[in-house]
Amino acid sequence: MDIDYSQEKYWFEASSQFIGKEVDIFYVYPTINSEPLSNRGDVPSHTNIYDPSVRKAATKNQSYNKSVYAAGDFNFFAPYYRQMTTKVFAMSNKERKRQSKLAISDVKDAFQYYMSQFNNGRPFILLGHSQGSQMLLELIKRGMTDAQHQQMVAAYLMGFEITQKDLIKYPHRLKPATGELDKGVVISYNSVTSTEAISHLFSRTVVCINPVNWRTDGEIATKEMHKGIIRYSKEKKGYLSTPNYTSVQIVNHVLVCKEVDPYVCYDEKIKEPFPLGNLHFADSWLFAENIKENIRKRAKGYNTVSS
Repeated sequence: MDIDYSQEKYWFEASSQFIGKEVDIFYVYPTINSEPLSNRGDVPSHTNIYDPSVRKAATKNQSYNKSVYAAGDFNFFAPYYRQMTTKVFAMSNKERKRQSKLAISDVKDAFQYYMSQFNNGRPFILLGHSQGSQMLLELIKRGMTDAQHQQMVAAYLMGFEITQKDLIKYPHRLKPATGELDKGVVISYNSVTSTEAISHLFSRTVVCINPVNWRTDGEIATKEMHKGIIRYSKEKKGYLSTPNYTSVQIVNHVLVCKEVDPYVCYDEKIKEPFPLGNLHFADSWLFAENIKENIRKRAKGYNTVSS
């Protein structure tokens, strides 16, 4: 059964009362359950978006991204969707592809409803992490019209892979960013403390940009160039920014961050795809200040070029 995205309960926020800015952010959250991949017992293949615990976890993630990346400068739209659970990522590539169809369909339906009812011709930014990036990648490839794609300022698809096959098959839709101001491009990266920690889930990626110096070569971005991570502080009851956190260098299509503690986001339960030193769960906040600044620069540049 399809989700009726005309109902507000299927959105984190999506109402005319939130619309007042010139550019939108359409955000899709990452995998929110953390069951071990080996747990094939009673864990379903897809989340139940009516489950209060599921909605709470999704809402917490959406709240962070609205507060950090939209921060009053953008209209923010984020749908709930029947995403795949971690159980699916232990399946074969063929089965994962089959299981992904439900989540992809939900995000496509939500996006098309957003475009028809909320967008009103404004330029938009796509923002995602992990499974959210996967959903948005599929949306760019097959879920939007050419006219809609022209409205896309950029797509920030953190923590997922874009393969050579993707680039060959969709050359007009998937244009990797090569700098900090190019238009209609895809910004993608995966972070590690060493190349030994690359996840097999994203090992085929050929797209990576350094979000600190906005280069695609191996030139190191120093710690002084790192504008800051943004994380929630229970003690301060708010989001705190920590600058000069790490240097960053592209090696083998991933970001190597040598100064980051490999335990900063390590989860023993899912160490098989994300070994110690893999910073997948930090990708969305590790370069938050640099990404936040860049989103605003690209939006401003888009409006300048398009006017």
